[in-house]
Amino acid sequence: MPKRVGIFGGLFTDLKPIVRDMPMQSYVMEKNGSFTVTLIDGQVWEQAPEDQVYHPARWRRDAAEMRVTIRPDSMHTYILMVAGEDYYYKVHRVR
Repeated sequence: MPKRVGIFGGLFTDLKPIVRDMPMQSYVMEKNGSFTVTLIDGQVWEQAPEDQVYHPARWRRDAAEMRVTIRPDSMHTYILMVAGEDYYYKVHRVR
């Protein structure tokens, strides 16, 4: 599991990604647009409930084509970004 940063971590500095440009192994989309992502190294990340309403994912590509970067953010959250998209999603690690 990634080490949590403090409450203000990422607020005044740019924190280094804990996952950089890693391909997805698979993803599961719920009816409401929320998702769970499995990376090729076995990490599983789930979209945070508070983010599901504002940022539903609308992925149509095959998981192997999608590359992910995850970085810590302030308030003990993590940000998932998919290469080629302008959106970012708040996530937490499941395993």
